[in-house]
Amino acid sequence: MNILVVDDDILVSNALKTILESDDTLHVAGTGEDGEDAVRLYGELKPDVLLMDIRMKKLNGLDASRMILSDYPDARILLLTTFSDDEYIVKALKCGVKGYLLKQDYNSIIPAVKAVHTGQTVFGT
Repeated sequence: MNILVVDDDILVSNALKTILESDDTLHVAGTGEDGEDAVRLYGELKPDVLLMDIRMKKLNGLDASRMILSDYPDARILLLTTFSDDEYIVKALKCGVKGYLLKQDYNSIIPAVKAVHTGQTVFGT
């Protein structure tokens, strides 16, 4: 499964890549640093799952998700956040993402990505 990782913290992106690729069935096809990268790279790479931060400079994850989903309605997007903020969660789900996950919950990243890939919705706690 090909995954696109987008986070404005390069250390987080690298950590996520390492975690994801510890599973032989997962491959990080690309990484980006903001929502503009996410929109561009999604169109280029057509990943199976986009794992993206909600809060980023330039273009945030919610707005990038809306743009991607308008062109690719079947996109499977899983948003990452450091905040368990109900307002963000409601906005994310209304725009059509497949769920959200708290960045701190490293043990749930691989199962969450696999669940989203199969069409399930994931709610981090």
